[in-house]
Amino acid sequence: MQLDAFDVLIGLRLSIVRRGADMLVLHFGTIRPHPSGEGTVADYALHVQCPWRLDSPKGTVTGRNDLWEYAGPGEPPPNWSYEDGLSLQDRKFAELFVRDEGTRSWLNESDGFGVATAQQTKRGDVTLSLINGYEILIFPAGSSSEAWRLFASGSRRHLVFPSRK
Repeated sequence: MQLDAFDVLIGLRLSIVRRGADMLVLHFGTIRPHPSGEGTVADYALHVQCPWRLDSPKGTVTGRNDLWEYAGPGEPPPNWSYEDGLSLQDRKFAELFVRDEGTRSWLNESDGFGVATAQQTKRGDVTLSLINGYEILIFPAGSSSEAWRLFASGSRRHLVFPSRK
């Protein structure tokens, strides 16, 4: 595995934050329409299916487990699911980014959240340090199921961890 694969993100802005079910989907670079004509993509995508955390200079903003915590208003409705919205993760992303209901995404419309440095370990841990002091930390917690994948939008070549050899 090439340990500097995340270097392609350096200098790119975190542009889109969304989910596919409970998978975190991050897009970096310039936003453009998806080739299918539905939705949007950016230059690179990172799909995260393992524990992750978004930290600010003051502490943790949100992480994977916040998806399953109801954040109001009031008590959770009977049979509430994160797919209904109103999770703690939703609320925290909404404090940082602009919600686009058409694509069910949060968009970064600021100059912040650009990737300053990127580190990946042989165990699959990833740290993306952002120019505004925030960090995205990814830490696989299993030995066989896919933890994350990084790819250029539209490319058939994906870097997957753990690799499937």
